[in-house]
Amino acid sequence: MNTSSESFHVDSSRRSADESRLKKARNRVENFPYKKARDELLMWFYANGRHFPWRDDPTPYRVWISEIMLQQTTTQTVLGYFERFLERFPDPKALAAASEEEVLALWEGLGYYRRARALREAAIVMAERFDGRVPDCYDDLLSLPGVGRYCAGAILSFGYDKRAPILEANTTRLHTRLIALGVEPSTSAAQKLLWQAAENWLPRETSQTQTGDYRRINGALTDLGRLVCQPTAPKCDFCPIARFCAARKLGVQIELPNRRKRQAPIQKTDVAFWISRGDLKTSRVPSLPGAPESPTDVLIMRRPPWALWAGLWDFPRLEVVDPRFQQKDEWRFDPELADRLSLFLETEVGAPAESYRPGAALKLFRHSVTRYRVTLSLCRLENADPALAPVAAPSLFDVLPPTDAPLASPPEQLAPSPDAERLKNKPLALEWLWVPISDLKNRPLSSTGRKIARFIENWRDEGRR
Repeated sequence: MNTSSESFHVDSSRRSADESRLKKARNRVENFPYKKARDELLMWFYANGRHFPWRDDPTPYRVWISEIMLQQTTTQTVLGYFERFLERFPDPKALAAASEEEVLALWEGLGYYRRARALREAAIVMAERFDGRVPDCYDDLLSLPGVGRYCAGAILSFGYDKRAPILEANTTRLHTRLIALGVEPSTSAAQKLLWQAAENWLPRETSQTQTGDYRRINGALTDLGRLVCQPTAPKCDFCPIARFCAARKLGVQIELPNRRKRQAPIQKTDVAFWISRGDLKTSRVPSLPGAPESPTDVLIMRRPPWALWAGLWDFPRLEVVDPRFQQKDEWRFDPELADRLSLFLETEVGAPAESYRPGAALKLFRHSVTRYRVTLSLCRLENADPALAPVAAPSLFDVLPPTDAPLASPPEQLAPSPDAERLKNKPLALEWLWVPISDLKNRPLSSTGRKIARFIENWRDEGRR
């Protein structure tokens, strides 16, 4: 039997096994004792349910804001932002009237900034189409930027107490174990089954349904998944509905859900540049309106729509693409990086064509972005005269080896990097600006941009010029 034939039989066998598991799980969904389990779940929730500002006062607007903030962000982090955001933007009309920069400024630090832009865009739609109200119709909610199936269900359920199922990480894990779903839960067939299970928990509207039932049931399912049915160590002995759980009966609660293996993170090296006005002979970058020009003014850029942190301000940065120059300060000797630095200064900033090179690292930052693990070095331009250099101590530029110091092994000639081509065809930013250091605190910055700003501010404040 050849390899392709073996692969076909393996795939066919796997599909057959998955279909069998789905069939069994489907039977469990249909025959699950929802009424009995629901009564015991709610008794547990009354004693153990969590309290949050958006739960204690669950208006549709508050629920919507909280759900967008909670996407890929911990509850503890959101608590610090929620009330500040609501104080500044108390309703959709106030949010719709705000500028994107105002919204991003209050969102700074929450990450995934497209959520903030989508919030504002959705508020504009609410102001124009729904008289400044959060819609109470499923299809209308889905028409809003940034609102998907889960978010629409959460707004209807928690905000309007309507019969709408929700399915997120905690409830996906809980339902997967309750019905012993033995396939990867993100597949379309598994998702259809899990959404059906989530809906079956909600009783049909009858005279027996009490006000608040739908928000309580969905809140209880979410909390049970978060507090008890945990990812790696489910607390089955404390679960109020453990006796109904198929995974526990089969002894596979630890193994479920079946997840695809995560891809290994990609290591990446970036260099950010602290460039003062005095470092460049001239440029076409405008100054902050009304602010007097100073050689210590800092160059910042507004990130374009196609980039990470779109719409936020940041310091200019370039990626080190040659792995031979990604360790310690070796990227300073990368001729390609120097060429790209000179190219973007000349093309985008309007600085004269000179051999600008990155100086030594002033500070090292590490951060994660999606699948990337980024090492970010902050530097100035080599041989620039830092206007804020220490009074008594020598500059870092004075104690490090010169740029032409040889590497341990001379690099071979490389083909031009994709980043160099990108610089020629697509700019790093759509807007550049010289701002006083004191203005950095007033700008919505990327997370690493804020760290760099604090470093510069501390450099200035700690007895340095």
